[in-house]
Amino acid sequence: MRPTTALLVTFAPALAGALVALAFDAAGRRRGAVGFAAAGAAVTGLAGMWASFALPVAMVWRVVRIGGPFSAVPGIVALLAALVLLGGWDEFAVRPGGGAASGLIALGAVASGLIAAAADLTVLLVALETAAVCAYALVADARRGSADEASMKYFVQGAVATGALVLGLAVLVGAFSPSGSYVALTAALRSPVWVSAAAAGCVLVMAALAFKLGAAPFHSWAPDAYQSARPEVSAFLSAGPKYGAIAGLAVFMVVATSGALSRELVPAVAVLAVLSVLVGSLLAFRQRSYTRMLGYAGVAQAGYALIGIAVLRPQIALFFGATYAIATTGAFLAAAAFRRSRADWDGSIAGLAGLGRRVPVVSGSLAVLLVSLAGIPPLLGFWGKFEVFVGAGLAAGQGLAPGGDAGLGWTYAVLAVVGVIGSVISLGYYGGVLRSMYLDAAPDDESSASAPGSAGAGVVVLALVALVLGVLPLFAGVGLLAAPFVGR
Repeated sequence: MRPTTALLVTFAPALAGALVALAFDAAGRRRGAVGFAAAGAAVTGLAGMWASFALPVAMVWRVVRIGGPFSAVPGIVALLAALVLLGGWDEFAVRPGGGAASGLIALGAVASGLIAAAADLTVLLVALETAAVCAYALVADARRGSADEASMKYFVQGAVATGALVLGLAVLVGAFSPSGSYVALTAALRSPVWVSAAAAGCVLVMAALAFKLGAAPFHSWAPDAYQSARPEVSAFLSAGPKYGAIAGLAVFMVVATSGALSRELVPAVAVLAVLSVLVGSLLAFRQRSYTRMLGYAGVAQAGYALIGIAVLRPQIALFFGATYAIATTGAFLAAAAFRRSRADWDGSIAGLAGLGRRVPVVSGSLAVLLVSLAGIPPLLGFWGKFEVFVGAGLAAGQGLAPGGDAGLGWTYAVLAVVGVIGSVISLGYYGGVLRSMYLDAAPDDESSASAPGSAGAGVVVLALVALVLGVLPLFAGVGLLAAPFVGR
């Protein structure tokens, strides 16, 4: 298949589904809107995963890459978007505006995938801002005071991040790569005339991408947004745009450190990683709200991805990002399922008491996902963290990253130690949810509520994925799971 055809097959169905969903919602046909958005995202996801295995990496129109990891990330994001739409069917297909929200999720999936596939600074900018605009609208779609405040906070901080991104792109395009192409930028940065200007431009772009993935200290929008948005929306936002930003930063880091800038940029990413793991872990441990805890836990998870980026092994960051995205999508969908199972649930962790007995299948599935997020074998999340820690340990032993500068061994050693510490702390806040569900007594005046519905089914599916893919490497090796992220 020609690369151009593969690109269209990968992205066009989700884009078409998004446009049809918006049109159907305007006509008041919400079920059709959700159905088209989910179908388009599913086709895009399957096409992306097929291309990641079947096609070698190729450039299309000199601005986008297809095949290998550049198709795997869009494929995973789109499949998760389709599952969110189907899992949130009880919500999106009933309430006013649900069809428009489903269209925005499909459009956000396309934009998030393009962030990963971008091979040009202009495409990166357009994809990032398209995903951001969809995210702002989806948070505000909850239509309550806290959501309005969270979306405005998200928007204002996002505008600042966009300003930093545009300024960084102006430096890089104006002084080093007039075409904006990553290929030209790589060649220019191998021996830049103005090293300080090159480093400043790269740092500004990296800071904007760090904001998009919710890394500390650019994280303050994330817990508010995830707590205030509808759980189905948070399920997508915590996985799709974040995973796209991880991939975008991983690719840009390889471009930026292809020459003389590794000594300047690697420590900067390492600092972001340490701050994210420690700040996210410590603040998540103190939370009483379930979704807010997941928001801070996502900050820590961003730190683990940044460790893989800091050691200049992008395939590690992409693999870890996939394991995180799968588990966190299910964890947020569980909040929607529990809200249906216990109508008076206040969103707190303590309010989950007794649900392990009331809805055992969904609770058991959530337990699998939380254990996966904590990185406990033999679940999928363990292999993601295992690759990150092994990569940092190997880099520390060698004293350098592949293609990087010598003398950075201590940096990688610190990253490995901090990562392990963060994983130990995560047992506390993820374990707190399990303790509440299974060990705490249910309230005596518990109200009646409906079954978990489509959201519960989504949680079960994702738990099975985390379990099956976690056990598979025991027989076939972890290389089988990481293959789509290596490329050919």
